[in-house]
Amino acid sequence: MKPRLSIRAVIYHDDTILLCKHQDERGFWYITPGGGVEHGETLEEAFHRELKEELGAKATMGDVICIRDLISDRAPTPYLPDNFHQVEIFVSATEVEFYEKASNLDPDQIGYEWVPVDKLNDILFFPRELADHFKQQQFKTVYQGHKL
Repeated sequence: MKPRLSIRAVIYHDDTILLCKHQDERGFWYITPGGGVEHGETLEEAFHRELKEELGAKATMGDVICIRDLISDRAPTPYLPDNFHQVEIFVSATEVEFYEKASNLDPDQIGYEWVPVDKLNDILFFPRELADHFKQQQFKTVYQGHKL
């Protein structure tokens, strides 16, 4: 199997970050908006499609903040399928404009929420191992690799 490529938008406003809010048997959990890049689609096209689907928003795509590997066989979890490998590219997003209702929510997604960055360690936020980086809005290196 080939790795899945994912683009994720990192949107800050004052001391908050915009996160997609999900709910399942664990309760509420949060991720940055974004998702898989489709065959023949550029990263920027996927960025705009995902923001429209999950937020009903458009934004300016900025620079790469970090890249992360997610390999389920190295971090077994009941919430990821076996042999799942995803390369996630986190990019900054600015000039966010909400213009319609979200049109294609991910499974378990119930909406989105502006979350204070100082609360990222208090909620079920993924990727958990990068919460402090998102909280500080600072990454020492672009490639974050695979972390447990």
